[in-house]
Amino acid sequence: MIFKLVAVGDEGVGKTCLLSASEGSSLPAEYTSTVIDTFTSVIMVHGKPVTLGLWDTSGQEDFDRLRSQAYYHTDVFLLCFDVKNRQSLENICNKWYHEVEIKCPHTATVLVGCKADLRKGAGDETAVSYKEGSALAKTLRVNYYETCALAYKTILQCFEGAIKYGLKNLEAMKKQTGFRRFRKPMPLRPPMPPADLTPLPEIGASEFADHWYQLLKDPKFSDVTFLLGDRHQLDAHKILLSSASKFFVPNLTVAIYKKDISTNQLTKVKETLVITRDDLNSGKVDGITCVSDTDYKTKPGHVTIQLSADITAAIFTHVLEFLYTGTPRLPDDVSEQRLEDLTRVAEIFKLPHLVTICRNVLNGEAFLNHRITIFLNHETASNMKELYFNQPEAADVVFDIGGREVYAHKVVLTSRCDVMAAMFGGAFIEAQQSGRCKVNIPNTTCECFLALLEYLYTDHAPIEGGDAVGILVLVDEYCQPRLLNMCELYITKEVDRSCTKNIKKSKIDVIGLLLTSQLHNASQLSKWCLHFISTNYIAFSKRPEFVMLKGDNRVHVEENRWPPSAYLQDVEEYEKMVAKQGRKCSVM
Repeated sequence: MIFKLVAVGDEGVGKTCLLSASEGSSLPAEYTSTVIDTFTSVIMVHGKPVTLGLWDTSGQEDFDRLRSQAYYHTDVFLLCFDVKNRQSLENICNKWYHEVEIKCPHTATVLVGCKADLRKGAGDETAVSYKEGSALAKTLRVNYYETCALAYKTILQCFEGAIKYGLKNLEAMKKQTGFRRFRKPMPLRPPMPPADLTPLPEIGASEFADHWYQLLKDPKFSDVTFLLGDRHQLDAHKILLSSASKFFVPNLTVAIYKKDISTNQLTKVKETLVITRDDLNSGKVDGITCVSDTDYKTKPGHVTIQLSADITAAIFTHVLEFLYTGTPRLPDDVSEQRLEDLTRVAEIFKLPHLVTICRNVLNGEAFLNHRITIFLNHETASNMKELYFNQPEAADVVFDIGGREVYAHKVVLTSRCDVMAAMFGGAFIEAQQSGRCKVNIPNTTCECFLALLEYLYTDHAPIEGGDAVGILVLVDEYCQPRLLNMCELYITKEVDRSCTKNIKKSKIDVIGLLLTSQLHNASQLSKWCLHFISTNYIAFSKRPEFVMLKGDNRVHVEENRWPPSAYLQDVEEYEKMVAKQGRKCSVM
């Protein structure tokens, strides 16, 4: 036996998506008008499989006569409307209910509000509330279901209810005797309306490589200068070069010393390294020469590297782009000659991944390079953490957090954090200090600050197992939206996990968390908390901190409480009606 369900309603209300979702088909990418279409699905009801014949019909008046051909032998009609389109609800009364009652007066019907997840996106004047849909269903003496094509649970609830009521109606028809007018059975117990979809926090796109690229374009705090044979020079940074390539780790630590004969003491003059192509090809770097101060002005600790004349500034710029960002930033119309030159220089500097990137572009397989870039950025971050994170060597900033010293580098801080850039590059006292800059950081813990610092160095932070809320408060102060998103996502999972068994007795104060998130610009977390409180309204209303919900927060929770007060009222009325008729309440 095939149980036949026919969906009717205005054009574009969501009938096709409803039926497609029920039988597992992918949702249509765009709206396409339907004349008559059929689907097949199997749903378990009372532990037994029921085969459904689902009929999708057109809502256009041009197909009124053709549409009615699909009504014969229907077991249940689904009267569909769009919850964000009030006119489609009005047409249920004006057209669709009367049409199916005239054509098939004894057939069971249910009312279905489609696109329930889009209700909040519509204006208050056009959106249909659950209370309004339920009120119409009571007027028509039918059950009311709200569905979302992206939430299969709501689809399943709708079809299970339709089947149960359809079977109940068929049983009543079999018992019909004599000429007494057939009366459809009383609707089932009002189904629980679906809760709104949980607004899970999303993590913003990484800006790790973009920040280093901006640093390369504006090389502040540079401590490496590359001299090229065509009289160009390019500035760079030891911390990026040595983190991105093992080739530079030993080479950038070479220093030139001057011996004072009278005292027999060595004094560091500068760090200067001259590299020729032969040196690089042989793997040896021993052509060390001191470049005079009159030729090149350098600061203490600054390294000057002389490259051979056959390495041009244009090609070596791509090499630096690769080292800083994981990609050489090649133009779309890059020539084969430039790729060959770049490959040659990449081999000189022992950069096999850059060679692979060039070959992929030459072979028309540039799409493969994205994964290489992601891998290289991860490797650079990992090496930077190992070599420089909270290391006193070469650090030019010392943070004092509650008496504990934390070491950092201005080049990383200013490139990755606008607040730090203002602190060390503007008119603040920290920017005026010579040598190592000492900064006191109040109102936080060392654990939280180290998490922030690790994020600046690596684009990752040890949030799990730490003070996620404390980190969130700190990163809001230092304007790190992506790390704030990470904290939001972790906190929501932790709250969900801890409240699984009993919200009423949970140790986590979700309402206090809501107020904290709103105070510190964690908008995604505040939306999640409001949703969590609203969808668990009864449990939270019994907690002592519920009185802290005031103003807009209280209004939002009351308006979006789940189950809705209208549903509870419907259940109460239904039970009274069942008791009055002396029937036992049937529970879905």
